[in-house]
Amino acid sequence: MSAPAPDPDTAARMHAVVTALTAAGLTAQVHVTRGLLDVTATWERADGKAAEVIVDDDGYVEVRYWNHPWATPAQVATVIVRALAAITATQRTQPPPPVAGGRARTRRPVR
Repeated sequence: MSAPAPDPDTAARMHAVVTALTAAGLTAQVHVTRGLLDVTATWERADGKAAEVIVDDDGYVEVRYWNHPWATPAQVATVIVRALAAITATQRTQPPPPVAGGRARTRRPVR
């Protein structure tokens, strides 16, 4: 049995995410796994290992980065808290998009 084809609107949105991330200097591409879309992106940094981002078609975003191994616990916590503050500040200013068909989407399990 073959996987269902991705929704065209979702595919267009995911490709637009790739375009925006690429314009911001990341290397990004769309992947289709069992009919589900995700974007993976890498930000190569001159001062360390690459940072990675995964964006699922249902809105789940995962950000991974390398911290310097000699960073203090306070420095590690500060970076994490600042990143989360920036993420939540942006989300508070974004109105939710209309839900197609009047149904809320359910989140799939983390891979």
